Amino acid sequence: MLRFNKSGFSFSKLLQMRMPLMAMLLIAAICAASLLFGTVNTFTVTDGEKTHKIHTLSDDVESAITVAGFSSDKYKVLSVSATDNITNVALAYTFPVYITVGDKTVETYAIESTVGEILKNAGYNVDGFDMVEPSVDTVVSDTAYIDYTNIDYITGSYTEAIPCTVKTVYSSKLDAGTTTLTEGKDGEQQVNYTAKVVNGVTVETVVDSRITLSEAVNGTKTVGTKKAAVKTSENVKSVSTLTPSTPIELDENGNPVNFKKHITVQATAYTYTGNKCSTGVAPQPGYIAVNPNVIPYGTKMYIKSSDGSYIYGYAVAADTGGFINSRPNNVDLFMTSKAACTAFGRRNVEIYILE
Repeated sequence: MLRFNKSGFSFSKLLQMRMPLMAMLLIAAICAASLLFGTVNTFTVTDGEKTHKIHTLSDDVESAITVAGFSSDKYKVLSVSATDNITNVALAYTFPVYITVGDKTVETYAIESTVGEILKNAGYNVDGFDMVEPSVDTVVSDTAYIDYTNIDYITGSYTEAIPCTVKTVYSSKLDAGTTTLTEGKDGEQQVNYTAKVVNGVTVETVVDSRITLSEAVNGTKTVGTKKAAVKTSENVKSVSTLTPSTPIELDENGNPVNFKKHITVQATAYTYTGNKCSTGVAPQPGYIAVNPNVIPYGTKMYIKSSDGSYIYGYAVAADTGGFINSRPNNVDLFMTSKAACTAFGRRNVEIYILE
């Protein structure tokens, strides 16, 4: 029993004496609880609109988000920071975005941001050549569909051959029927190109330049035309039935010795049509059709094939060819029959202008 004496001892003094002991007991109780149940952690979780403050023995952020009532598959953690023993967690709402590249579509989840940022976060490096719909600066805040076409321009080079050619020449120094061949050699060039690649597939290649690394060396095929020497046109069998005023003197290769001009042209053949020549004469072997702007009417000449195998002989320009617009330098040789025309076909001839 407490007794109060005259010294003024009171209940309040007694309580003051017991307070330190009670505080010690309380601290001991808290320590015991901590050891038994673990530390209590405080989290504030916000998505920008709602904020929840929770107390939990767990220090796991994902667990705190779940306890706060936010679904982990619909929110993304933006930041985690600690202030005054409170862990602050900032979340952002995520939504599905479907990205189509070519014939493939992938699904990803994003927070409110631009199309360009979404593509970058999804692993696509967008540049100025690429095509994006919607545009990269479009802000997306809900389910979205993005069409992305990756376009790259790739430069490169490769080497290729420059084909050599074989030129045929005729030589009066070689006997007729004799042929010699000097082989050529292909050259080489570097081809520089730019390829357009769309979604990994090359769709177009443009050649930028060609650099010759080595020149092609052309070959030469020499065909002999040398024949037994003849003295005049009278000694040579020819198609023409015309006769020059004086026999035409020929060299050992059968070519006129005296002439004003020598040309090589392409010749065809024609036969009777029932019409006279343009100059009014009746057609016969030896009268030929020409382009009068190239070979004037009345020009006298001697004609033989370039390989020396066909002798048309003495000829006069007397008719106009139907080829003058498409092949103005050609000539058309009159033959006695269609079969002769067919046999002649089309071949190069040597024309020696006599007068």
